[in-house]
Amino acid sequence: MGGTSGGTGTPGPAGPPGPTGPDGEQGVQGPPGDPAPAGPRVERRTAVTNTSGDAVFTWAPAFAAPPVVTAAVQAGDGFRSARVAANSAASTTVHVDTSTGVTLLGIGVLAVGGPAAGVTVHVQAIAV
Repeated sequence: MGGTSGGTGTPGPAGPPGPTGPDGEQGVQGPPGDPAPAGPRVERRTAVTNTSGDAVFTWAPAFAAPPVVTAAVQAGDGFRSARVAANSAASTTVHVDTSTGVTLLGIGVLAVGGPAAGVTVHVQAIAV
C-alpha cells in the first residue's frame, strides 16, 4: 500500500556518529596564581675532621637561630660515633670518635675510642 495520505511512522534508531570536527582555537591564558611561600632554609655540606676529631661548619650568612642539624660519617675501618658538639646560628661542630674492635675470650668488644682524624662528615642544617 502506498500513497501520501497515510500516518507518520515511528522514527528509526539513531545512526552512527559523524566525524570529529577540527580543534577550536586555544583560549586565553589565565592570570598567574599566588606564589608559594618560601620554605625553610636548608644547607648541605661536607667537611673532613681535624686531628681533634672535629669537623667545623660555618653558616654564611648565619641562620636566624641555631638550625636543626643531622650528621653522618662515611664508612671506614673500626667503629665510629658522631655527635653535634656545638651548634649556633653561625656554625656547627661535629665531633667524631673511632674505635677498633677487640676480641676478648671469643667475645667482640670495643676498645677505648679516640678522636677520628681525616673522616668525612656530611651534615644537613634546616632553619627552624
